[in-house]
Amino acid sequence: MKPKYTYLLLLLGIVLLGTFLRFYRITTVPPSLSHDETAIAYNAYSLAVTGKDEYGQPYPLLFKSFDDYKLPGMVYATIPSVLLFGRTALGARVPSALLGSLTILIVYLLVYELIKQYRDHSGKSTSILPAQVYALSAAFFFAISPWHINFSRQLFESNGALFFLSFGTYMLLLSLRKHRALILAALLLSVSVYFYYSVRLVIPFVLLSYVLVQRNKLASYKGIIFTSIFLFVITLLPIGNQMITPGGLERISIVSIVNDPNYLAWKDTFIKKYAESPTIVTKILYNQKTALIAAAADNYWKNIAPLHVFESGTSAYGLQHPFEIVTIAIGVLYIINFSHPSKWLLISWFLAAFLPGALSTNQPNALRTLLASPFLAICSGLGAAELMLAIERKRRLFYGVIPFALLLVYFFYAFYHSYLIVNPTQNALAFGDGYEQMIRYVKANESSYDRIVISGYHWRPYIFMLYWGNTDPRLYQREGTTRGWGKYMFTGAEWDKNEIFLYDTTVDPKKLIATSREKTLFILARIEFEKNRDKYQYIDTLSGRNAPAVFVTALSK
Repeated sequence: MKPKYTYLLLLLGIVLLGTFLRFYRITTVPPSLSHDETAIAYNAYSLAVTGKDEYGQPYPLLFKSFDDYKLPGMVYATIPSVLLFGRTALGARVPSALLGSLTILIVYLLVYELIKQYRDHSGKSTSILPAQVYALSAAFFFAISPWHINFSRQLFESNGALFFLSFGTYMLLLSLRKHRALILAALLLSVSVYFYYSVRLVIPFVLLSYVLVQRNKLASYKGIIFTSIFLFVITLLPIGNQMITPGGLERISIVSIVNDPNYLAWKDTFIKKYAESPTIVTKILYNQKTALIAAAADNYWKNIAPLHVFESGTSAYGLQHPFEIVTIAIGVLYIINFSHPSKWLLISWFLAAFLPGALSTNQPNALRTLLASPFLAICSGLGAAELMLAIERKRRLFYGVIPFALLLVYFFYAFYHSYLIVNPTQNALAFGDGYEQMIRYVKANESSYDRIVISGYHWRPYIFMLYWGNTDPRLYQREGTTRGWGKYMFTGAEWDKNEIFLYDTTVDPKKLIATSREKTLFILARIEFEKNRDKYQYIDTLSGRNAPAVFVTALSK
């Protein structure tokens, strides 16, 4: 068989492997749709059947959701799957898993182009390995990346942004030798902004590195550059106008580092240091701005710290497999010593990808920094290829391939166990486990009650009723609010203000019943029932797929 067909078969195998890992048991691991996943999927369905979101806005570019606004990319991308698979976990998660699988192919193309340009530029090959081997190795490590698998299996906006950012960066790289590719790069990069806020911090650095790399050649294709800039700006205008509205800025204000306890701790420390020695020097060193820089640097480090990357980044496991410490280190050295300037597109992308984490609250945060995941996989792939090349050919099988295979099997099983067994069980409630089962119970028994009051103790339940309860979007747009519609009433979530909380011992459930003849079903969090047991008559306990006793159904005494 010709080598090119062998490489194609290997690439197909890698993409199929990565696709399997992103789709296998996708409806049950994680065990339930989170409230954010449910909101995106429901709004996609509402748009498909009514042309309006849950608030009755026709084809919006910002979707009001809970206490902030979501970008539109993933909502619109989910429309085909919810129409095809219905309001199900599969209908919600297919777009993210599909885009994640396609990103594997983009990583292959990107690395192949990188190596090809280097060899064309140098006029000789510095190793005996074909460019396809490096590209296949990078694609393989990305296909098995715990970081990317984790976020591809849920309906995350950042995963959609990563696909378009990766594709756009590949086209930028390709445009170094095929200038017309710059036009498609401009379109892809601008589309990525419609998916997730973080890319706004990454794209400028990638484009700046492109300009610096090509600064002596830009004049030779000015027409293409102007066309690309025009397309980029025109594509961004609609979402750009929305992002500077109060709604568009709200998310940024909520997660800004100025609200981060880490920053507040740094600021308090600097104030004390200045108070202890109020001099000009200490005033320059210890002030609000330097505290902000220190907190941002600290947050940045938290996201690239080895313990986060290789041990705990995906809760019970790392972002990368522990054995990749060696391959990533070798790959980083390989890229540093890479003589072709195109490497700066990747380096700037990687370094900028951690800025969203550095400048926001609750760090480290693997979701906000997901844009960095391809670079680590690329480094690991390059490093593994170079490591195998360094081993003498006749000893490569016993000293390279077999040890690598054993390490891979061991650590991938550890990831499998932590992700598919431990995490869904231990953290089931954090994924919203129990809400689908509760809604099914309510729908099956709703005809027996005049009124149904559902607690928002864990999450706001209205969005789950809209999705899992198959509520007609037209009915909700006409009559519903987040507090209820028809016979349904929803109490506040723990972060709500000025709402009813069934957890509060001062709340009398009888006051939520319109008349003495009305039969009202209460759906309570277990802790709410236990705390107010004297006020309710127990009926049943409801569990999730993995989470036990999430809800208690009861009548008021």
